[in-house]
Amino acid sequence: MSRNSYTSLYPVTSFLLLLNGGFFALQVITERSIDPGTVLLDLGAIHGRSIHNGEPWRLISGTFLHGPWWHIAVNCMALHSLGRFLEPLLSKSKFFSIYMLRALGGSIASYSWPALELRTESLSDLVSVLLGQQPPTGSPEAVGNFVHHMSVGCSGAVFGLFGLILVYFIKQRHPGLRPMLAQFFPLFILFAFVFPMFGIHIDHAAHIGGFVIGGICGLTVANYATSETSLRWRIPAGLTGLLMIACLAMAVFSFGSKHWGWN
Repeated sequence: MSRNSYTSLYPVTSFLLLLNGGFFALQVITERSIDPGTVLLDLGAIHGRSIHNGEPWRLISGTFLHGPWWHIAVNCMALHSLGRFLEPLLSKSKFFSIYMLRALGGSIASYSWPALELRTESLSDLVSVLLGQQPPTGSPEAVGNFVHHMSVGCSGAVFGLFGLILVYFIKQRHPGLRPMLAQFFPLFILFAFVFPMFGIHIDHAAHIGGFVIGGICGLTVANYATSETSLRWRIPAGLTGLLMIACLAMAVFSFGSKHWGWN
């Protein structure tokens, strides 16, 4: 393999794109015989009732699933652009760790947002509902929105990377980040304003959650985009990788148990 090949220069970005593409291929194959909505639900989409009932691994697996072809195409183009720019600057370990942290932040925001309409007396009660320790209560519409909420896609993590770039640029006036901001801003407008005008459902909670986590990292870490790889980032990256593998394995096993006769 050439040292200048895409996979050699951007191994983590390549790996993430491969996982997204692999799961989308699995979706397309299985959707020939199974309803598309059922495929997404059973393959690990972020789903209110399922997470509440004890399937937290969906907070990770759902970020590797997508809807129509244009959904994964737009997300993967954004990941490709941001990954090529950020991975060499952040280092492989740090880039993977912060990507997964933003993905998780977006998923938690997506899962939690409908719960804000529920009837809870305190923040601790709301947290108990989200952790599955209490049943959701409130109006039938609010409970229905919470338990039936379903979301997929890696755009929460992508918006997190954009949040890091934006906040770091504002804080440090890093000139090298200006081209990436100009390149990604039209995509931000597309997701935030254009798609909703055509009736396309956009999970803004996931985007906000990922963006906020990314912004916090860009705000609190000095010289974030120029620091070198260190052992303290390799350990979180390894643990994060194990968590990701476990969550994706649970998703595939759950799907196989329901549709392929796995026991």
